[in-house]
Amino acid sequence: MDLNNIIPENDLEEEIIADLKSGRSKEVITRCPPEPSGYWYIGHVKAWTINFETAQKFGGKTYLRMDDSNPTKEDGEFANSYLADLEWLGFKPEALVYASESYFDEIYNIAEKMIMNGDAYVCDLSAEEVSATRGTLTTPGKNSPYRNRTPEENLQLFRDMRDGKFPDGSKTLRAKIDMAHPNINMRDPVMYKIARLHHYRVGDKWCIWPQYDFVHPMEDCLEGTTYSLCDKGFQDHRIVYEWFVEHGWGKPYAPKQREFSRLTIENVLTGKRWLKQVVNSGLVNGWDDPRFPTLVGLRRRGYTAKAVKDFVRSVGWGSTIEVTVPYSALEYYVREDLNKIATRAMVVIEPLKVVITNYVGDGEDVEIENNPNDENAGKHKARFSKEIFIEQEDFSTNPPPKYNRLVEGGVVRLKGAYIIRCNKVIYKDNGEIDHLECEYIPESKSGNDTSGIKCKGTIHFVSADNYFPITIREIKNLVKPEYPFPAKALAEGVAISDILEPNSLTDHVAYAENFLKSAKVEDKFQFMRKGYFCMDKDSTKENYIFNSTISLKDGFKK
Repeated sequence: MDLNNIIPENDLEEEIIADLKSGRSKEVITRCPPEPSGYWYIGHVKAWTINFETAQKFGGKTYLRMDDSNPTKEDGEFANSYLADLEWLGFKPEALVYASESYFDEIYNIAEKMIMNGDAYVCDLSAEEVSATRGTLTTPGKNSPYRNRTPEENLQLFRDMRDGKFPDGSKTLRAKIDMAHPNINMRDPVMYKIARLHHYRVGDKWCIWPQYDFVHPMEDCLEGTTYSLCDKGFQDHRIVYEWFVEHGWGKPYAPKQREFSRLTIENVLTGKRWLKQVVNSGLVNGWDDPRFPTLVGLRRRGYTAKAVKDFVRSVGWGSTIEVTVPYSALEYYVREDLNKIATRAMVVIEPLKVVITNYVGDGEDVEIENNPNDENAGKHKARFSKEIFIEQEDFSTNPPPKYNRLVEGGVVRLKGAYIIRCNKVIYKDNGEIDHLECEYIPESKSGNDTSGIKCKGTIHFVSADNYFPITIREIKNLVKPEYPFPAKALAEGVAISDILEPNSLTDHVAYAENFLKSAKVEDKFQFMRKGYFCMDKDSTKENYIFNSTISLKDGFKK
């Protein structure tokens, strides 16, 4: 690889090029280290895109590492979901590693070495006492009365902790750094806690558990990570990371921690803690609810992996600036991708019957392009017959200015078929419209129009002999617009039920052309002039269900 031909896109890539040229790094190895305690949401896509694509750019590799050192939160269901999410995103890890199985023994040995080097000690203070002696941003902490135990005494106590000789929470292993350090994270952080908990993979092998500030850098070192890339929430912990690398690892070519800005989207609730509360409260139908910002939820709604990745790339690395973007920015990329790949189909959501009074025959086939943006997409057959259905909104008895749809005495083209003229409106006894009586212009068939009639509007339709009922799930933003930063509102004490839209998911029946009977789960369609929809996993042969993915841009304004 010729490093001189690589154009760096951010300060991290500039640093990587310098490291590779100097020999400080031999290759680029990153890692994807999720804690399997919840499903991934859209914020994670930025982290994983940066990690995988940075390594790919420099011919390196990325490991998927389950950072499963906290058995109180972790579950195999979540770990399995990450494999499916990465496959959906198109990222292939070099290997799958479970930290609990691959690294815990070695990390324990590193802790013993640090004890004998005088860099760690066993402390008998309770969690509350540790917190009380840690100090504040302006006042130093106080040394633990157990800080000066000898290495030999600490080693024996630590082994007794491992062997289950002490009650849960009665002792911890702490790093011996500096209780007066200006960064509170450096004030003798806890390395191990005692907790008799069953682990979803290693069972009851351990009753002591390594803590994040210690275990994470050690896992990176053991894995050979060269660049530990994480969001700015870990920036204040970088100094702790580097201390543990120096005192626990102490070998050449140690990993570097570098931070990027977190991704915040207006009116989108993120954070495993809050999402888990919403799921557990029953306010949504599970982690893959199509209203949810989880990857399984976005995928079920019909968002594409390409759109989501293009969106996070547009936000950029942002190492110095925290970025908040409107939800419409994500929607832009979703529309861009779906416009290129979604199959077109005609679906009437609020049907109005139309009788073609001058049509004679059993109906005829018409051709509809599957996607005008893809020359290889082909066409499918729809039907035109004596009785059809159009959208109620495509007819008006009191049309506004620039209304180019159907009016009494006016004409409109039916997509792929003929021009029709409305001659009469038939009303019910209650004054509502029952149906329209129209005539078609035989010489006006699409692709062979010799009628000479200029028609400004084209509308979609379904034929009475070529439709079946489907269920459409209309999806609105889960969070009310008055809460642009929902996680902040929840942290300030606002109830979850207060920030969520009460009617964010509603079902109704629509008429779809029979072409849609061939649809499969996750197939994506543009229902002409209505929006993009995705077939839902709840569909059955008796009930096809389509989630509303996103609306179309409509130039018509009422």
